[in-house]
Amino acid sequence: MADKPPALRVSQLDAHELDHEVLHLTKSQLTHLFKYFQAGFLGQYDPEITALIKLILWKFTLHNSGQTVGQQLLGIKYGQAVPSGSNPGQWISERQKKGLAALYIVCPWLRERLGRILRLLRLSSWEQQVEYCLRWTETGLKVASLVNFLIFLRQGVYLSVMERVVGVRSHFPDRQSMRQVSFDFMTRELLWHGFSEFLLFLLPLISVQRVKNTVLRWMTPRSLTSQRREERTRADLMTCVVCGDWPIHPHHIGCCHVFCYYCIASNLKADPGYTCPACGSGDITGTGIISPQPVRPTVGPKSS
Repeated sequence: MADKPPALRVSQLDAHELDHEVLHLTKSQLTHLFKYFQAGFLGQYDPEITALIKLILWKFTLHNSGQTVGQQLLGIKYGQAVPSGSNPGQWISERQKKGLAALYIVCPWLRERLGRILRLLRLSSWEQQVEYCLRWTETGLKVASLVNFLIFLRQGVYLSVMERVVGVRSHFPDRQSMRQVSFDFMTRELLWHGFSEFLLFLLPLISVQRVKNTVLRWMTPRSLTSQRREERTRADLMTCVVCGDWPIHPHHIGCCHVFCYYCIASNLKADPGYTCPACGSGDITGTGIISPQPVRPTVGPKSS
């Protein structure tokens, strides 16, 4: 393995993200399976469930093949970071696999269940001191992870603190051939990226509702006479022109049709030049400004 090239930084980062996504997807499927159970049924066993899923994934991936799920997808593999003189060129050993399992599975579970373990061992008096020490340990690990990541970006050797402690790094099992890049594909990607950026800039500046109303005014026939516009029939009063349902707080804009207040108010907010989609009427003030008015009940002549 001495002549095997080290894995690219981007490949290692992608493999790490894929491993996290596999764990997340597995947990989400399990949650979906138990969604009809009592609320909080899985929550009380979440550390055990997470550890069990990690153990299963570790058993069938890293333990069997020396590769995680993400590494298998990207064609990289764990190997000795510094091959020893007696065993040069080896891939990851059984001891290192178990070390990664302890750091990745056992340690997070112990962190979640340490308080309960101390209570079972009747060491509750030590719980505050242990919790204090753990908080400082976690802070130190976070700082170490940050420093390790910066070193990884510089050298590209150890992606995580776990890999540095165990002494493994990612390699390509086979020497990679030169990548052939299609400039036609790159051109299409650049054009599409530029077009999508232009759309994201342009669409917020366009009132879609106003454009829709303008198109509807052009396409909808206006066959009603002025006398018909002044008369409201029972059918016109029973449905809103916009939503087609029974009008809530009915309003009109000068024609024989009725609108829900929320329908006409929202349309006028988006398009000040909004007119009735059925007859094209709208200006009832003579000033060019549409002002919706509530529909008042009409009282017929009293019978003698």
